[in-house]
Amino acid sequence: MIVKTDTINSRLENWLNTHQPDKVVVVTSESSFKLCLPKLSIHKKLDNVVYRLPDGDDAKTIEFCQDFWSVMMRNDANRKSVIIAVGGGAVLDFSGFCASVFMRGLACIYVPTTLLSMVDGSEGGKTGINFYGTKNIIGTFSEPNLVLRNIEFLTTLTKNEIFSGWAEILKHGILEGGEIFKQIQGGIKPFSDEDYWINLIRLNIEFKKSITSADFKEKGQRKLLNLGHTFGHGLEALFFEDPNITHGKAVANGIYWETLLALELGFTNEENLRIVENLIFPLYPKIGWNKFQVEEIGNLLMHDKKNENGWIHFTFSKQIGAAEYNIEVAKQRILHFLDKHAEDVESIEDIL
Repeated sequence: MIVKTDTINSRLENWLNTHQPDKVVVVTSESSFKLCLPKLSIHKKLDNVVYRLPDGDDAKTIEFCQDFWSVMMRNDANRKSVIIAVGGGAVLDFSGFCASVFMRGLACIYVPTTLLSMVDGSEGGKTGINFYGTKNIIGTFSEPNLVLRNIEFLTTLTKNEIFSGWAEILKHGILEGGEIFKQIQGGIKPFSDEDYWINLIRLNIEFKKSITSADFKEKGQRKLLNLGHTFGHGLEALFFEDPNITHGKAVANGIYWETLLALELGFTNEENLRIVENLIFPLYPKIGWNKFQVEEIGNLLMHDKKNENGWIHFTFSKQIGAAEYNIEVAKQRILHFLDKHAEDVESIEDIL
């Protein structure tokens, strides 16, 4: 559901009046606490518990989960309580996970505040936290009770947040090959064009839902949505200390590198690679690696939770609107690819 602030407040109030939870716990990030939560009526309820997380993936740790659960217990939360997550994908992942396991499951409402969380993180029922440097390695499949996407929150986003969401829209467009693909040809439009954005977000939600509803536990076709994420998560982990390497930049580059790998393995053609390049590199900087990082990024790719029996599993775009999942590639073949495309440096001192 995509609404405006007044509607989101009335729908939240209706849900709370209907279900009468004995405790409302609001989970939000520092940025959403300042920019988005004040627009919502739940901010004014003094008896609501508000739990604030740091921005981004720093929040998705077992330590924050433990702290949050202790806050829930100190405030006498029980199975009639509700968690309302107001924030981006990290807040939704964290809240959904904590809600799904606390007392074996509490009601949870998502109010996504970023483009990425509106088109991706709020749909599909995946929850998760990071552990030992691996993204979302601990998690559950658990649908929220309600999702309310507020189009007005888009105006609060930074450029990096916009590009993070756009990377997922590009992924959906490449996979779908229809109306979404047509829409992204014109690039990123101003958020003042509300009708365009409401329609585009709706198309992305419908596309993702069409896949996840048919394969909720990711046994088959839901793996299509992993396009760009195997390499993307590897790049994100490799440069985790660099604030300039955002999730969106990593995933956009992941789509490119995986399409190039698909070309070299004979799964796609030059024309498809050209289309992918033209969608990505006018907007995103190219992220590469050097020969001293080949082994490290290879090991990071091996830790992806989709892998089995020592093989790295990819989703490859064969052409626009057609992709294939469960493509097995041996680690040695990946290392060869990484070495072949590594940036030239004379010595380790050149990159320090």
